[in-house]
Amino acid sequence: MGLGLVLVSVAEPIYTAHLQLDESVVEISTVADGLQGPWELGWGPDGQLWLTELRGVVSRVDPATGAKTEVLAVEDVFYRKSHGLLSMTFHPDWADSPYVYLHYVYQRPRDDHFEDIGSRVVRCRWDGNKLGAPEVVFDDIPGQTYHNGSRMAVGPDGKLYVTTGDAGSTRATQDPTKLNGKVLRLNLDGSIPADNPIPGNPVWSVGHRNAQGLVFAPSGRLYASEHGPNNDDEVNLIRPGRNYGWPDVQGWVDGDNEKAYSTDHDITEPLVAWTPTIGAAGLDYYGGTAIPEWRNSLLLVALKGRALRVLELDPTGESVATERIYFQKKFGRIRDLCVSPDGDVYLITSNTDWHPRFQPWMYDSLPEGSDRLLRLRRADAPALRRIAALGQVAVELREDPEPLPLLSEDWSFPSTSEELMVGQGLYAIHCATCHSPTGEGAADLLPPLAGTDWVTGDKGRLIRAVVGGLSGPIEVNGVTYEQEMPGFAHLPDDDLAAILTFIRQSFGNDANAVIPGEIYEERKALR
Repeated sequence: MGLGLVLVSVAEPIYTAHLQLDESVVEISTVADGLQGPWELGWGPDGQLWLTELRGVVSRVDPATGAKTEVLAVEDVFYRKSHGLLSMTFHPDWADSPYVYLHYVYQRPRDDHFEDIGSRVVRCRWDGNKLGAPEVVFDDIPGQTYHNGSRMAVGPDGKLYVTTGDAGSTRATQDPTKLNGKVLRLNLDGSIPADNPIPGNPVWSVGHRNAQGLVFAPSGRLYASEHGPNNDDEVNLIRPGRNYGWPDVQGWVDGDNEKAYSTDHDITEPLVAWTPTIGAAGLDYYGGTAIPEWRNSLLLVALKGRALRVLELDPTGESVATERIYFQKKFGRIRDLCVSPDGDVYLITSNTDWHPRFQPWMYDSLPEGSDRLLRLRRADAPALRRIAALGQVAVELREDPEPLPLLSEDWSFPSTSEELMVGQGLYAIHCATCHSPTGEGAADLLPPLAGTDWVTGDKGRLIRAVVGGLSGPIEVNGVTYEQEMPGFAHLPDDDLAAILTFIRQSFGNDANAVIPGEIYEERKALR
């Protein structure tokens, strides 16, 4: 599809439901649909809604008509499950410097069948119709197939703030020389501000796991939302040079080990934390009067919790006074939100991304079809009359009195003997001829499947090798093998998952299972 093509429009926002607050009625409308894994939603300096999709596309949406126009396709985005094109923000001097900043994940293949995954910040100049070629602002941020952050914001100081995930290296989050698990502060050209906490270092704060929300309040305070493991999703007040604990402190300093760690480390505790985790994602500040019940609140959307949470701040902005929950299970997973200058709130859902296949036990239901862009607007008199005219067709929502019961995200569960027997039978048909029934391979000819990082390490690399095949020399446990392995793309996802789970949990290996959703996502790289 060519850039500038209007891809989707619903003509005008369509009534979807309405929310009854203490006094106000908030009309909820669908502005646009047809979205594919949206990540970032922002109100642009041009009065349009801008959004990113993981697949690498930046679009503008007319908030009045829902017309969605692609303005950039980033060519080297590494897109699968929860990584690809991520966050976006705007140059504060739009009139003279109409730049859009983007943060995305990329991949650099290596000759030894490994891949280097990283992320970078780029900026693109807006010419009134499309975005120009990306210009690298800050590169070589450590990346992974998970935990890449990310949100960006430009502060009142004119600096660019970027959240990074731990990218699987938890200890690096405590190392100020590493970029993993940090909030970074940069000049708008990517250079390092002279007044950062550590001279010559972009790190603004340390000890973050995977922050996916970032917002400045008018007071200048910076808030971030952060994913915990199976416990302690957090919202933090970010201050320069502070340590937010991960991985040694998770949430509050309340465990014995956390208390001991904190005697030697100055840990900043969160404003609020949730266990079980809710999948804390996009974060914004509501300071307007259009919806008075939400004034001076942080608005947080949740993925696993499938809700909007309104966190009313105390007058100092340094603690959360009350928490209210809306929309649980009504629209599914919600990835991000933004607030317009008029006080309208816009949300993007995230039901087409990776989780339904990766964690089928997590969701009893999710909305079918594409993701949507929703608008929340206080209903004026004409809107109230329209809602009343709908009669029984109208969908009235209210505050949820209790949080949704949530299950664990952990899929490192042991396989049953029956499941392993299925995998063993498929292994005997497709693999044992070369690798032997006991996984020993053949000396100097075919590699073993026991005790090798090729099998027990990166699941993504293992899946890609089995689906796509291998040719050329590879090194396994210090020995070079040059036999070609055919690909098994013809096998169903369930069969491949069973085979790989058997291999990873047999022959003395003790690695976690492979599930069909992981096979599905890795096939994307081979299409």
